[in-house]
Amino acid sequence: MHHYRISGWTLSAEMPLPHLFPCSAPEAGAVADITVRKGPVQAPTLPLRLNRDGIQVGADGRTVINVPDYVRIGLADGRDIMIDPGPGVSGPEIQTWLLGPGLGVICHQRGVVPLHACAIRTGNGGLAIVGNSGAGKSTTATALVQRGHRLLGDDVLVVDPDTGMAQPCFPMVKLWDSSRSALEIGQEGQQPVARKAGKWHVPMLAAFDPVPCPLSAIVYLRADPAAQRPVLTRWPRPHAAAVLDAMTYRAYLADALHGRRHVLSTAARLAARVPVWELVRTTDFKDLDEMLDMLERLAGD
Repeated sequence: MHHYRISGWTLSAEMPLPHLFPCSAPEAGAVADITVRKGPVQAPTLPLRLNRDGIQVGADGRTVINVPDYVRIGLADGRDIMIDPGPGVSGPEIQTWLLGPGLGVICHQRGVVPLHACAIRTGNGGLAIVGNSGAGKSTTATALVQRGHRLLGDDVLVVDPDTGMAQPCFPMVKLWDSSRSALEIGQEGQQPVARKAGKWHVPMLAAFDPVPCPLSAIVYLRADPAAQRPVLTRWPRPHAAAVLDAMTYRAYLADALHGRRHVLSTAARLAARVPVWELVRTTDFKDLDEMLDMLERLAGD
């Protein structure tokens, strides 16, 4: 078995998962929090609670992710994962789905509400960057890493809503060709993101911090065609809670498994604990250095 640490949990897998942070095997008599195996995936139990985006949640909470011609992933009880890859599908392609929707399902099955966010450890705390797809979260986080900060995770972020403590996820970001070019990142060790031509898994093991970190701030990043320079604004708590609710990773999974009230409660508690800001940027990242200066000041560097 191969052993890893992800989002505060130990994971043991029958196959290597090179995008994850390795750790030692569980002590004798102990079991991993999450186990990944290969084998046939059973259909979820009827009636379905959810059937959306290739994800089906059964009556008992057991979930199946079906990516035609790529992989079927079965997930049960927040701890058991079964992977049934298609013919010729490689490990890196499987990890695209396992570490995105798969990790999201595991979180929601456990009652944990993750953010759709990147996270960075600065000198004095942590900074989470949320936003819609294409907002530039991963590009901004990678640029902060290039300034000497440490990566906590990309895409699916587990944060304790009562303490603001962020759990490190995995030492990798996903970047489009345009971002790799703008940040002058080479191609060594990179793997394509399945079904997304021009997007890449970029390993960042050397810049990864595996230690949990309290968040100093959460920043909602938004590109505005009318913006001439970056503008940073702190949101009042009710607005912040609504934004965190909207920025929950695949909140419909939590709705199916635990109900909408569970997501709203988590968002409100986190907004009461960690200040939430909006950062409006230009669409072409010409203001990137000024943005990074703002974020570093916000984080207390």
